[in-house]
Amino acid sequence: MTQPDFRCEIETRNLSFSYGSKTAVRNVSLSVEKNKITALIGPSGCGKTTFLRCLNRMHDLYKGNRYEGEILFRGKNILEKGTDLTGLRSRVGMVFQKPTPFPMSIFDNVAYGLRLKGIGNRQELTDRVEAALKKAALWEEVQSRLRTPASGLSGGQQQRLSIARTLAPEPDVVLFDEPTSALDPISTKKIEDLMRELKGQTTMVIVTHNMQQAARISDWTAFMYMGELIEIGKTDKIFTSPTVKMTEDYITGQFG
Repeated sequence: MTQPDFRCEIETRNLSFSYGSKTAVRNVSLSVEKNKITALIGPSGCGKTTFLRCLNRMHDLYKGNRYEGEILFRGKNILEKGTDLTGLRSRVGMVFQKPTPFPMSIFDNVAYGLRLKGIGNRQELTDRVEAALKKAALWEEVQSRLRTPASGLSGGQQQRLSIARTLAPEPDVVLFDEPTSALDPISTKKIEDLMRELKGQTTMVIVTHNMQQAARISDWTAFMYMGELIEIGKTDKIFTSPTVKMTEDYITGQFG
């Protein structure tokens, strides 16, 4: 599987990943273009989310996992021993399928990653929390209640809060794992609009089951099946004239 050359933020080379004896990702070589949106599509259980979580080594939080191959972030193999995983995850942030507000105030949620980075100056924290909330299109809705519990926000607001928390440390890459699957259409549109606004300054990879969403917001689309990368290309080409018959069958609903 080859892919055109471009400015590459993350590249996997022959990446395989196993949970114990089960191999969930097989020999995937894929490049993620800098400051663009790459969508990962495919049926449930095809390895999309597993692959996504490899990109900031989220699997390392659990025992019994094994990586093979390479994951290059800005040319450096993050699978090498001694990789600073806390530092990696501040540069390659992640937004999960379900909103994940911490049991603390709205302000402290957004400031959490900044404090982990050693930022303690009150004014700097205040400024960066405000900037992150504005990027996440949430500032106008919460500016008067920053010290109230984040649990009081609606589902859509909690997801945008999770995005603000991820954006606060100013990551180079944001990984989105079906970020709108549990949200209403209005909240979904706000998050898609946010992703479009971030494009050009942040690299994004999104796992989605929503083919229309992939077509609306992504620059590149990768189709995965049974843990393997079947095809990747410019989104408009993948959706109008895919090279592989299996990709066409999935996009047209003939299987999946």
